Amino acid sequence: MSERGMKKWAPYKSLIEQEKYLKKAHKDNEVIERPIMSSDEADEINEILVNYHGEELEISYWRNNKINTVSTILAKIDPTNKKIVLPERKTIYFNELLTIKRLR
Repeated sequence: MSERGMKKWAPYKSLIEQEKYLKKAHKDNEVIERPIMSSDEADEINEILVNYHGEELEISYWRNNKINTVSTILAKIDPTNKKIVLPERKTIYFNELLTIKRLR
């Protein structure tokens, strides 16, 4: 027998008092804890950033309790402020990084 999960509460959403509770329950189900990075993974990220020469990268980072992934060419690596600047002027801080892979 399979578990229906949050579907079983859908009929109760018509009650105003329970709507706020159900929204919070759905939001809490989407929260992801920050993955722990090993020293090998940190060394690999460091090696890619130190030897970066304009190739396209796939970057996974953790922000707002979600894991985000972007494929891009970096505009700037700023070691002083510990961040990566993407072409759209979006920034990713070093402490948010999870993985970096070369695509080419």
